[in-house]
Amino acid sequence: MGSIEHRSKNTWRVGVQVKTSAGWQWVRIPLRMDPDLPESVQRKRAKRELELLEARLAGEQATTWTLADWAEEWLTKHVAPDASPVTVANYRHLLRSRILPQLGDKDLTELTPAVLTDWLISVRNAPRRTTAKPEDQLSRPRAPSDQLRPGAGAKPLSANTVLHYYTCMEAMLSVAVRMGYLEHNPMESVRRPKLHQGRAAALPEEDALRLIAALADQDPRLRMAVLLGLICGLRLGEVTELKFTDIDWERGVLNVSRALKYTPDSGSYVSAPKTNAGERLITLPASLVAELRRMARLYTADGLDAEDAGRPWHNTRHILYARDGRALHHDTPSKWFRAFADANGFPQLTFHGLRHAHASLLLAHNIDVVAVASRMGHSDPGVTLRVYAHALPARDQAAADYFDHLMERPGDDAARDQG
Repeated sequence: MGSIEHRSKNTWRVGVQVKTSAGWQWVRIPLRMDPDLPESVQRKRAKRELELLEARLAGEQATTWTLADWAEEWLTKHVAPDASPVTVANYRHLLRSRILPQLGDKDLTELTPAVLTDWLISVRNAPRRTTAKPEDQLSRPRAPSDQLRPGAGAKPLSANTVLHYYTCMEAMLSVAVRMGYLEHNPMESVRRPKLHQGRAAALPEEDALRLIAALADQDPRLRMAVLLGLICGLRLGEVTELKFTDIDWERGVLNVSRALKYTPDSGSYVSAPKTNAGERLITLPASLVAELRRMARLYTADGLDAEDAGRPWHNTRHILYARDGRALHHDTPSKWFRAFADANGFPQLTFHGLRHAHASLLLAHNIDVVAVASRMGHSDPGVTLRVYAHALPARDQAAADYFDHLMERPGDDAARDQG
């Protein structure tokens, strides 16, 4: 039976009764806490000291982990059961890239704030790595947008990537504390990297019109992929997994409930969208419903040769499909679009940029932000506003015009009084 005593300000004592030949005896340890810690945190640390004392007196030794061993335990038992394969793959990449090579052989108790601060500095200064093949190993010349800029290999990691490393280490050590292998999380004493939220690239309306016009003579699958990104704001994986059965033809509504995802270990697989709010209904413009109807008629038994109609892949009915009728590879629409964008004067526009253009165009035309957030699959409209606030120049001008009017009124009133 153990006890925790708050003796005086910042002073505590923990004790455990043990049975000896002379009867039950108390074994007590005094504790002095940092005066800057609130009492609730001090009590939590005293409780942890009591647990360690009880384990020691019971003849149990606390498990000793190296970071490499604990990382595998953490991923397998504490992350994988509730996380998506993509999340697990991303954590594994961070661990293999710049965490375990530097810190993997250290015991958890050796990971002091000073050691972790030096590690994070090295991550900040680490050059980016590229898996791109040299030009002389390519089967065809690299597209202009994919060509490496001189010195690009020496560019440090982005602030967003550094933050990913920080949060991975913080999460991993937090679970070690919860499991009793560390007294406290040393990452709490390491300054969290600041991340400046960048603006999502907007697409002016005239460029959107030019983009749609350039799609007129393209492969219908490419055209539909781009329109689903631009007009519906869909993510790449959502576009690739769509089927004709996801369309309510009478109401003109698209049901987004699945996404095609990929990891190097598991390959392509179908899962729910990125967030709960990602499962959504999107109202389609009548012109897009008409185009989808034309594609559906081409891809039904009535419109196929008898040989094609009997193929086993026919019933999959993906809106976008490979030449043999099967579902596309997860990244194929993005590659299609990359070649199209380079050839038609949109070198900076990516497939995911179509989704950003969707939100920016709607907000610029005074569409309600809640409606835009719903179409984007954002659970919080505030996120939509923060990311796309720059798309509201008309509203900003209206604000300036209002204050112009306000500043002119005192002069008008004075003139009326003199008259």
